[in-house]
Amino acid sequence: MLVALGAFVLCGVGLALAQRHAALQEAVRDAEVTTTLLASRVVQPTLPRTPLDPADVDETLDQVIRERVLVAPIDQVRIVDEEGIVVYATDSSSLGQRQPLTVGELDALHDGTAVATADGDEGSDPTRLLGDREGQSLVVGVGVRSPSDQALLLQTRQPYEAVWFTGRTVWLTLLPSFVLALTLLYLAKIGFAYRLTRSLYGVQEEREQLLVTALAAADRERTLIASDLHDGVVQGLTGASYTLTDAANRTRSAGQPELADTITETARNLRRWVRELRSLIVTVTPPALHSEGLRATLTDLTATLEARGIDVELDVEVGDTLSETSESLVYRAAQEAIRNVIRHSGASRVRLLVAEQDGWLQLQLTDDGQGFDPSAESARRRGSVGLTLLAALVHQRGGRLTVESAVGDGTTVTLLLPEQAAPDAGDERSTAEVLR
Repeated sequence: MLVALGAFVLCGVGLALAQRHAALQEAVRDAEVTTTLLASRVVQPTLPRTPLDPADVDETLDQVIRERVLVAPIDQVRIVDEEGIVVYATDSSSLGQRQPLTVGELDALHDGTAVATADGDEGSDPTRLLGDREGQSLVVGVGVRSPSDQALLLQTRQPYEAVWFTGRTVWLTLLPSFVLALTLLYLAKIGFAYRLTRSLYGVQEEREQLLVTALAAADRERTLIASDLHDGVVQGLTGASYTLTDAANRTRSAGQPELADTITETARNLRRWVRELRSLIVTVTPPALHSEGLRATLTDLTATLEARGIDVELDVEVGDTLSETSESLVYRAAQEAIRNVIRHSGASRVRLLVAEQDGWLQLQLTDDGQGFDPSAESARRRGSVGLTLLAALVHQRGGRLTVESAVGDGTTVTLLLPEQAAPDAGDERSTAEVLR
């Protein structure tokens, strides 16, 4: 809107100057019309039948011109013949002098048309004298013919200030409506921009709400899957491992040690896969995050990496004053990052750091895996949707979530949250519930 205001001001100034110039042109046209009427209605009918002679001024013509033509703002009147000789002038000192006539004045003399010039401006557009009008005069010439068919040029002169005053009067008459129109147009633009901005904010809020809803739906689905795994598959595999162990003992007693060893190994593998499934359940539904604390839950989470032979370095340096939303965001970021390590990285070592520094809560998870090219399409396809949704919530809280990687150089996931940028209590509970 500030840029638009500047554009409106520039446009308004330019149009106002153009309008002022147009008003000045109108004032010059008024002077031309006035001189034309005086020439045809007053001067020409009064011209003597004999050619005008500067040495013998016709008293009747002089009286009529002084009484009916030489009125404000006109301060001087001259009549010039075809050779440029002043044959009549209200200023007697110029009588008989020769003055050069411009092409326009010669045309006006023969055609009976009007031409306006400015003193000292060589016959160019008289409206050009906007900045240097002091001491200048507007001269309007109109061609007339005497009864003796003598071609003459009637010239009236008036101070340029009078012309300027007339133009300014016209301009000031039109200026308020022009300013009002621009103001109304700008106010309409403000209203349009306000509605557009509110609409954009509404779309943004709706998008954030959709992200939150999608995240909540994903969490509910994971909880259902974890519950089904725990109550169904895990229990069934655990029971099957006990049954195989008992069968191995009976087989060994029956004198079949090789078969007993095979059954025992199968039972051992079943119990290992049961541990894998339980680790998976932990990553899907964190156990009592806010009651056990961030350190304990992250320790349980990284245990899934240790179960796969990945060395883990865990460093948690935070106090007990974190909000539920901050704890949930940190845990979810670590959870999604660890899930990607298991699925894609092929890493042998992972370092997870959580710390508070300079008013920011920071999580950084680094692995020494194969890495990827973030700009590649395949990397985008295999990217974590959970991290994408989580990034929107982090941004909503005034933080940022970044993923840095390079082929063969591992991957680093960094989360930064402002410790003081807490939303209102109701909104914080809602987000924490969604994250859980």
